[in-house]
Amino acid sequence: MIDLCYATVTMVDRWFAQSTTEVLASLDTVATGLSSSQAEQRLRRYGSNALPEAKLDSLLLLFLRQFQSPLIYVLIGASLVVLALGEVTDALIILFVLFFNATIGTIQEGRAQNTLRALKQLAKTSTTILRDGKEQLISDELVVPGDVILLQEGQRVPADVRIIEAYNCSVDESALTGESVPIHKTIDRLVGRRSFVAIADQKNMAFRGTFVTTGRAKAVVVVTGRNTELGKIAQSAGAIVTDIPLMRSVEHLTQQIIVVVGSTSLILFLLGLVRGHSVRDMFATVVSLAVSAIPEGLPIVLTL
Repeated sequence: MIDLCYATVTMVDRWFAQSTTEVLASLDTVATGLSSSQAEQRLRRYGSNALPEAKLDSLLLLFLRQFQSPLIYVLIGASLVVLALGEVTDALIILFVLFFNATIGTIQEGRAQNTLRALKQLAKTSTTILRDGKEQLISDELVVPGDVILLQEGQRVPADVRIIEAYNCSVDESALTGESVPIHKTIDRLVGRRSFVAIADQKNMAFRGTFVTTGRAKAVVVVTGRNTELGKIAQSAGAIVTDIPLMRSVEHLTQQIIVVVGSTSLILFLLGLVRGHSVRDMFATVVSLAVSAIPEGLPIVLTL
């Protein structure tokens, strides 16, 4: 029955409309916090208090992704044509340049991923909670619904929480609401309100990613991980397809290069045939022109 009540309240986000006693009862917890066994059970059930993250690519996938460019496709095609004409050395030189570019690009993106991984580890914080009636310092990822946490000035809120005790506590919620002025927190329930209340108006709540600017408070965790307000934003942001101006410009430049090189090569090939040159010689000439005109170093420059 408790679990059903918890699921129902979570779906409609009405924690602000309940009294502190009702919130504690809904979460099957007490003001002195959960026991260690309860916390372990809830951690297995609800998962860690972590935001959704994009999976890091393997080195093989990073390497293969370096070839995802129309310019690269043209150069690969040119190398195959040169190879078919018997110019093994020229074909190997083109392929060497392509693989060299791909290797450098893989190294650069691999370093970037390692840097991001290190920053994520550095950004991990801890929070003070009440477990078994005692204060404990644990990683934010181990916080579960029903945990009672102690918030102090300068601390980041680890999850969405309902304030149950407040002592001149103000929270900077600009990361979520854009409000530049910290919000003074109370324990009073919001009565006589509609079902929807903006985050900035939920003065008895504190949300993940916000910071305590003054005072201190005791709060009970109501939502963790991807179900927090910040987690919902993270999930929405993950579905956005980025299309930055630089990439659009590069794609447009690539199309122009292919059109110009292709048209010029075709014209020269036909003129050569008209003047009596052999098909083999013209193929070699056209391929050499294409390879020299296409900036095979452009992909690696963009990566750098």
